[in-house]
Amino acid sequence: MQKFWSEKLPEPSSERSKGEREINIYLVLDCGTTGLKVALIDSSGKVLGIDNAEYPILSPQDGYAEQNPDVWWEGFINCCKALREKLPAEFSQILGLGICGQMHTQVYLDKGSCVLRPAITWMDQRSREIVDKINSNPDSKKLVFEQTQNLATTTYTAPQIQWVREHQPEIWSQVTHVLVAKDYIKYLLTGTMVTDYSEASGTLLFNVATRQWSEQMFRFFNIDRSILPDALPSDEVIGTVSNEASRLTGIKAGTPVVNGSTDNSAAALGAGMSESGQVTLIIGTAGVISVCSDRPLPDPKDRTLCWNYCLRDKWITLGITQTAGESLNWFKNAFDKTEEQGSGDIFDQYNQAIADIPDGAGGLIFLPYLNGERTPYWDANARGVYYGINLFTSKSHFIKALMEGVSFALRNCVETVESLGIDIDQISAVGGGLKSDSWLNTLGKILRKPIRTVKMADTGLVGNMLICAKALGNSKSIEESARILIRFEKQIHYTEASPVYEKQYGLFLELYEDLKGTFQKSAN
Repeated sequence: MQKFWSEKLPEPSSERSKGEREINIYLVLDCGTTGLKVALIDSSGKVLGIDNAEYPILSPQDGYAEQNPDVWWEGFINCCKALREKLPAEFSQILGLGICGQMHTQVYLDKGSCVLRPAITWMDQRSREIVDKINSNPDSKKLVFEQTQNLATTTYTAPQIQWVREHQPEIWSQVTHVLVAKDYIKYLLTGTMVTDYSEASGTLLFNVATRQWSEQMFRFFNIDRSILPDALPSDEVIGTVSNEASRLTGIKAGTPVVNGSTDNSAAALGAGMSESGQVTLIIGTAGVISVCSDRPLPDPKDRTLCWNYCLRDKWITLGITQTAGESLNWFKNAFDKTEEQGSGDIFDQYNQAIADIPDGAGGLIFLPYLNGERTPYWDANARGVYYGINLFTSKSHFIKALMEGVSFALRNCVETVESLGIDIDQISAVGGGLKSDSWLNTLGKILRKPIRTVKMADTGLVGNMLICAKALGNSKSIEESARILIRFEKQIHYTEASPVYEKQYGLFLELYEDLKGTFQKSAN
């Protein structure tokens, strides 16, 4: 099989963006689902210092997933304090603050801006009946798609707001404002309530195509438009650090705060996705294929997501494999949890174990649907399957088949996105799983696209910095800055099809179709 492989890609040009004449320092915040990261990063992309804080997901009832918004703010204050103590000179030179955060998660505030209840996160399933009712009605489903370019799911903000209105009227009667997670932190920093286009597209109340709130969606969900803030581009200054926030965080009062974006957008931007047609693959717990386009690409078959990107006049189409890196983590916990201590990195052992296993894993195929699947099926009932076990199947075959199965699922995502009318000719990849040359090679053979790995693991920090620098006028072009700053390590490209994998991929797709009804029966 013909291939191109470069162990190390050349460093990018050291030339700075014409708008960036000196090295500037920014404070960036990523408010994630299970923790937040705060970093000092300069305009060359160098992380000077980083601190983090973890917080729990609360589940008072089955299917609920909540958080206390106060822990985000307390974590941010503590991280700022730690960075200020470690790097006092650099901390005093902060020019601006960039921020990204978990999508959909909403905070309910009264007229005094006090928190009324725990925040409902994107993982929460309490609005399932509301969503099922919408999608079972052809007229309702059509209206939602026409107005938002997306399918209603429990992930979105609007169905959760409707649940609070219907089930907690004593709370709802006091609600004056609803802010998504990162926008709540921005409010505490500046006193200004505002969101960005990428975040607004995750509410199911925003018209992704026109980049405006949809009055029809507010009427449909019986929500007053005034409770949601105005939406602006990500690269705009929305306020400055207040005196009170300065006292708590140590950030100089008057420091500009930038609107920011969703964590997914910032991570994709930090991986170099700044122009139409560029693609980012992030293999974390889930596997996410993100494609940048200069027009919205809604999927009438409800397989992908169509959201606004963090760049002006750009959209992002996403295909998601629910359990990508998590599949290998599951295997470790299920079969090798007690072996890891004192035996080195178990994942290195896995790579060594599969070195002599031929492609196709001896006919073994893995469906990586350990917690349902998103793209292209959106099937919560789908489950993991090993197919083709025989007397010669060893543990190493199971590991190899697992990596192949996740790669097949990602190819399914790629092909689904391409079916919308956009060609994918190169993929920038980031994630712990791709540190494995074995998995990277397998992915390359199955996708048959040029794949280059991003040098920096935490690309969201760089994405935040690029947006912040542009908003402050220190960079004329985010696209130009991204081309100069984003560094890549390896590139791989298999140009010819593997007969084994082409056959296995066809069987992989058939297996889901054959088992779909069985999955439903099992769930019932």
